[in-house]
Amino acid sequence: MVQKRGYPSFFGRIFLKVSFLFLANMPPLLTVKNVCGHGAVLAMDKATRQFKTKHYTRILLALVGWLTFSSYASVQVDIGVLRVPVETSTAVPEYLAEPENNGEAGVELAVSDANGTGKFLGQNYTFRAETNDDITALNTTAKAWYDEGVRYFLVDLDTPFLQVLRKALPDDALLFNIGNQDDALRRSVCLPNILHTALSYTMRADALGQWMRARRLNDVFLVSGTTAEDNAFLTATKQTLKKFNQKIIEEKVWNFDTDLRRTASAELPLFTQARDYDLVWVIDESNLFGQHLPYNTWLPRPVVGTHGLRADGWHYVIEQWGSIQLQNRFTKQFDRPMTAKDYAGWVAVRSINEAVTVLNKGDIETVLPFIMSEKFQLAAYKGRKLTYRPWNGQLRQTVPLFDSQALVASAPFEGFLHPRNELDSLGIDEAQSQCRQF
Repeated sequence: MVQKRGYPSFFGRIFLKVSFLFLANMPPLLTVKNVCGHGAVLAMDKATRQFKTKHYTRILLALVGWLTFSSYASVQVDIGVLRVPVETSTAVPEYLAEPENNGEAGVELAVSDANGTGKFLGQNYTFRAETNDDITALNTTAKAWYDEGVRYFLVDLDTPFLQVLRKALPDDALLFNIGNQDDALRRSVCLPNILHTALSYTMRADALGQWMRARRLNDVFLVSGTTAEDNAFLTATKQTLKKFNQKIIEEKVWNFDTDLRRTASAELPLFTQARDYDLVWVIDESNLFGQHLPYNTWLPRPVVGTHGLRADGWHYVIEQWGSIQLQNRFTKQFDRPMTAKDYAGWVAVRSINEAVTVLNKGDIETVLPFIMSEKFQLAAYKGRKLTYRPWNGQLRQTVPLFDSQALVASAPFEGFLHPRNELDSLGIDEAQSQCRQF
């Protein structure tokens, strides 16, 4: 929602008053030919010219400052966050449990950052959040917010919920998907006016696949869980391995409820017995067993996937490209590390903030075309300027690869080229997508 004033802003009025003070305190610039000699007249003329130049310069600067600040309209940007409650199985260790405010905390930090500069530009950002596992209740809340002027919605919902919400809101509501990694949203389920700051499963898999090619590791022992998220990542993983001509030596499904905290060293070596392989690729999005696989495999091999060497949108070990200050600010405010979902929420607000700052407008009809244009480039602590893919709204971004203590690498890797943008070597390319949303 945009509100424009018909009078100068607060800072503009200050500069206007200052300029009047300069004018009011200027002494009369009179000639002195009748009271002084010729030499005195020349000296006084020079002094007068210097005086006039000095004060007119001050007045000009004051007026320029007033025009600069008063030219900004008052822009109000209201953001809504819609989520389902965080549910963690009792079998998951507490230190691996998802934070209750996962994603929302990143939004809160970004709104605070936006207001830090927005207050000088006549821009104000607010956000409100609703957490509910009832899609009807979320729809009711979203419609009420829309009626109150909210046009930006940051959502962490599964695909069916997201489809229902998108249908319930008018087309001029812009949604940012900050948590759903479903490839179908980028490939075939093409919803209007939705941008994705969360990585897709294929982007994560491609980052690991590129690392494997770079390290010449081609033979994979594949282990997966049984949840819907595990199956989605498994599908993306198999497509990546096929694309990079990497082989699955053995594939197994972990469908046991064994408490591995005491028996991992006995159970997992037997479970991972197979002919020679280069690494174990584990898929356990729920943290039910994957954390026990490193150092417990039959052959002494690296573990990658959801545990061991991981690929995701963000991790607390990232300190390059100035990101240490972002990490520190987040940890200080929320007393926990920043997660990938927090980063997705943060970068969504940063996208809005960047567009509003450049355009000095907050309406979707102006902001969305700019975000999707070649003029939009977002600095977001990832070593490259980030942009959005015009066919499906996915945020192009580098994908960090890390373990629990260090950043190992950042994809895309050297040698993985693309005719348009090297970042498009990660995830669903235009030729693979049915979406033509923007």
